[in-house]
Amino acid sequence: MKYGDKVILTSSLGSFLSVVNSTSLLIAVPTIMIDLNTTFFLVLWILISYSLALTVFSPIFGKYSDRIGRKKLYSSGYIFFFIGSMTAGVSVNADMLIISRLIQGIGGALLFSNSLAILTDTFKAIELKRAIAINAAVIGVGTAIGPIIGGLLTALNWRTIFFFNAPIALVGYFISWRTLTEVKRELLPGKFDFRGSILFSSFLILIIVALSTGPFIGWTDPLIIAMLAVSIASLVSFALMEKITRDPLINMDLFGRKAFFSASFSTLLNSVSRFSLIFILILYLQGTAGFSPLIAGFLMVPYAGAMGFMSYYSSSLMGHIGGKSLQIIGLAMVGAGSIAFPLTLGAFDYTLVSMLMILTGLGIGIFYTPNNSALMLSVDPGNRGVAASIRTLFLNIGSVVGMTMVFTIVASFVPMATVGNIFIGSLSTGIHIPTGAFNEGLAISFIAAGIFSLVAIPIAGRSSGNKD
Repeated sequence: MKYGDKVILTSSLGSFLSVVNSTSLLIAVPTIMIDLNTTFFLVLWILISYSLALTVFSPIFGKYSDRIGRKKLYSSGYIFFFIGSMTAGVSVNADMLIISRLIQGIGGALLFSNSLAILTDTFKAIELKRAIAINAAVIGVGTAIGPIIGGLLTALNWRTIFFFNAPIALVGYFISWRTLTEVKRELLPGKFDFRGSILFSSFLILIIVALSTGPFIGWTDPLIIAMLAVSIASLVSFALMEKITRDPLINMDLFGRKAFFSASFSTLLNSVSRFSLIFILILYLQGTAGFSPLIAGFLMVPYAGAMGFMSYYSSSLMGHIGGKSLQIIGLAMVGAGSIAFPLTLGAFDYTLVSMLMILTGLGIGIFYTPNNSALMLSVDPGNRGVAASIRTLFLNIGSVVGMTMVFTIVASFVPMATVGNIFIGSLSTGIHIPTGAFNEGLAISFIAAGIFSLVAIPIAGRSSGNKD
């Protein structure tokens, strides 16, 4: 096997591990809630805590992989994932499980902040598009089969979902340690940007906690207002400090590059659409349609499958259509499909629902590969770790914003307790769903998701060149 193929295998294994871990866990949520005798809020934080750690640590690990090398950091990500998986599997309460998920998130940050950078270090522009496409296809497959794996393992015991991750993490560690070759890099002088790291971490933690808590306690609650105000102040202070810091955590000049700015912010907006659709479809299939979490997971396969399929084949289309045009086409497909989804909210017709799932999934896939290629190729080798971490950062912020937006909109039409029970698939208690009001909330959520994708079109269109 060629070295490049080994790198793709190693990178894809890390992506597969992380995605399957997240999507399979959605199916186990009702069982976890009952077994650990916890609340919907804490169950939600079992899901969010992973994204929180991933978001906070990705910029730090990405920055310093550019300085000290990627191999050790990437390989150690598998170790953190192994430790987090094992402790999660033996958790005796929700608090322990949340801490375990934070450890998993640190592992995920080590993997994701280095994965794309390692691919970009290894491949030239044309080959890089194929490598990213394969990685994206693996993510699509993981998204599709995650709920199925989760359902099968939950039938045994929800803890087996985490134990299932452990051997994959160990295999990933040994393969990455034996396979990856560290790229020689110039050792640059500089100190760890402690002040920048603290300010940026404070911003991320406060904004994610505020966004995930707001739907439960109300957006006008003084605590939410205070957290939002302090988070904004932290972000402004961070941006000002980074301009005068000799070796900043994030080089703010990167956003002055048109290609990088366009690719990164279109990633953020598309991420809101992408993850909003996942949460809306879960509520739709388990609420309006009345399916169990496992069946709903099976029914969402067209969405993830189309995304993975087109993520791979879009690399071939780039030679004929151009990366910028593909991004615009993909965003338009996601926007149009999302806005059309409310048409399915009358009598449930899975044929129509699956067609729109395929349309939006294909759109995300068309957008994904050229967008990632444009982002990574817009920076010099010394900033590839930072670029990859910013991509991970924006993906996760988009996920939290998407989830918050959906819960807030739907909860304005039906009680949050009802939304929570629908989301976790716990309708056996006989909770009544006011179908008309609930569907109205879903319709507005679908349209909002589509708008985010459409707004990203002019931003993606600003990238230089058409054969990028």
